Amino acid sequence: MNSVSAYYYPHGTYPAGIRTNLPRSFESIREKIKSLLGNAPLCIVTNREPIVFIQDQKLRHPAGGVSQVLHALLERLGGVWIAARDSAGPDALLVPSDRGPGYLLQRLEIPSTLQKPFYNGYSNGTLWPLFHGNRECVSHDPSEFIQYDRVNQMFARKVLDTLNRERPGLVWIHDYQLIRVAHWIRREGPLPLPPLAFFCHIPWPTPSDFARIPEWQSLLEGMLSYDIVGFQTPKHFKLFLDTVAAFLPEAHVAANGIITWNNRQIRVIVMPVGIDPLHFKKLSQRPENEFFAKKFLKESGIPDNTPFIISVDRMDYTKGLFERISILDSFFTFFPQWRGQISFLQIAVPTRSGQKTYKAYQERLRIRIQELNDKWRLNDWIPLRSIETTLSQPHLASLYKMATGALVTSTNDGMNLVAQEFLACQGNGDGVLFLSRHTGSAHVLKGSLLIDPFHPTFAARQIHTGLLEKTSRKITRNIALNQKMETSNLYGWITRLLDMV
Repeated sequence: MNSVSAYYYPHGTYPAGIRTNLPRSFESIREKIKSLLGNAPLCIVTNREPIVFIQDQKLRHPAGGVSQVLHALLERLGGVWIAARDSAGPDALLVPSDRGPGYLLQRLEIPSTLQKPFYNGYSNGTLWPLFHGNRECVSHDPSEFIQYDRVNQMFARKVLDTLNRERPGLVWIHDYQLIRVAHWIRREGPLPLPPLAFFCHIPWPTPSDFARIPEWQSLLEGMLSYDIVGFQTPKHFKLFLDTVAAFLPEAHVAANGIITWNNRQIRVIVMPVGIDPLHFKKLSQRPENEFFAKKFLKESGIPDNTPFIISVDRMDYTKGLFERISILDSFFTFFPQWRGQISFLQIAVPTRSGQKTYKAYQERLRIRIQELNDKWRLNDWIPLRSIETTLSQPHLASLYKMATGALVTSTNDGMNLVAQEFLACQGNGDGVLFLSRHTGSAHVLKGSLLIDPFHPTFAARQIHTGLLEKTSRKITRNIALNQKMETSNLYGWITRLLDMV
């Protein structure tokens, strides 16, 4: 592995010896991968598959999310992707691309008896709320961990099959659903193995929160079965090191992120995920996407040329949707001059509605939205237009470009790519990003206009102030923030991983 320190220092504060000429395009990263892996492919492993197979061999790509960031990378590099099946079609299919060679998608069939305890149960009933600090939402059933671990073992066997056939030079496994995959690969697979990397897209909990689940040792052993472990921010990086030091005293934990455990070295790094800004900018400029956006706004009750602030989220309690309503209530209470002058557009797609916690949350949220609109409506104008519809990246891109601002209210978010997508589509525009300080993007996008969803009056004042800023100041800020995104774009993200291989 590279002898360079594993720690990532953002925004030009690199110590001597750390390279700062990070790739900013696909072309620059292709050669680096070629030099490291030769002809061996990259293998990506996720729970969610990056495509939806529909009839007549057609594929549809879900909008947004990390899976689409990885898809944009692998379709141009080529390689192998392993994921749980979530649509029809064959177990193995070639995902074509007009931007590169495409890649082979190997789909894993998870039995229905395992799917619910693995996904709805341990992954999203225990780990998701625990890692996000939502203690009141944590449920725990020891039998669900057993099923979670069995699914991780199934993924490991699929990876081992791929190692035998495709011979990948690097296996990159993603997120909290698959923490134990490397443990099973090492237990069941032959040696030597290619580097096994893991990236945690969500926050890492405090040691005291982590101690709330009895499987802490199995989870830590899973994390330390990887060669490289990546986190979004220095905060999550440090929380993980503190957790290992507190719970595994036999492990040697160095401040630079090198952990020695069981006669192996594990490198922990900070590598914030990014987008391809140029791709989103191009999408926002296409006339057909602008036509759709104008039609969508009209159908949503926002007339032409009416200023609006956009939010795009899954209907999840970590996205601060109730907090957002409190902010809007404070906004119109303290600044009533905006009533009827600006609209808030919320694209909030229901998620995990099969879980009682989420179903109840979403039902309460709809009631609260109605109460807000009833309180502040004025003739045909209502403050918050909440649309429960999934929109494609091209259609969202034009809405981002046309928006007066974007409001991100997450209460604890590993990154939040909506903030970056909005800025990329704005480019040199004067739309204002109102960004929750509890997101990884607040760390990457230093100089953003920050809000705190837990303090609605302060957040409302920030929105009021931001809207009244001089146009020149808004544009200057957006240009600076777009420049900062370049250092942690999609290509810089994977480069930080490859520097450790």
